[in-house]
Amino acid sequence: IYTVRINNQEDLYISRKKDGEWQKGMPIADVNTERNEGTQQISADGKYLVFTMCDDNNSRPIGLGSCDIFYAELRNGQWTKPKNLGAPVNSTAWDSQPSISANGQALYFTSNRPGGFGGSDIWVSYRQSDGRWGKPVNLGENINTVGNDQSPFIHPD
Repeated sequence: IYTVRINNQEDLYISRKKDGEWQKGMPIADVNTERNEGTQQISADGKYLVFTMCDDNNSRPIGLGSCDIFYAELRNGQWTKPKNLGAPVNSTAWDSQPSISANGQALYFTSNRPGGFGGSDIWVSYRQSDGRWGKPVNLGENINTVGNDQSPFIHPD
């Protein structure tokens, strides 16, 4: 799964490997909207997709901030319509660039919300026993700097 930008419109595309070769990518129709979708990661089991969706210049707000983190689930071979993760993961700030742990219990992301060390920092939210995401925690000064820290990627190992 990757992001394609055509005429300032960003959408998520998927390509599958068949007989050792990657097939032509196709837009994920159930997930893409008239908004810009991007910066995505799929869970290790291939059933949970987290990604960023931004308001851009559309008149109808879709989230809490300029960009929010959304998710879709693969059910019976179809992706569900995108859903906003909501608070406390999303805030009135810019929340973007999600990366989910292999066990699906930790969600790392970038935000310029208050409480950080610089322009944007890397934060983590842990899945609670009821399935909701907990209050994000800043990863601290060993990870974050006074600059813009972005694009976390948590490898399965």
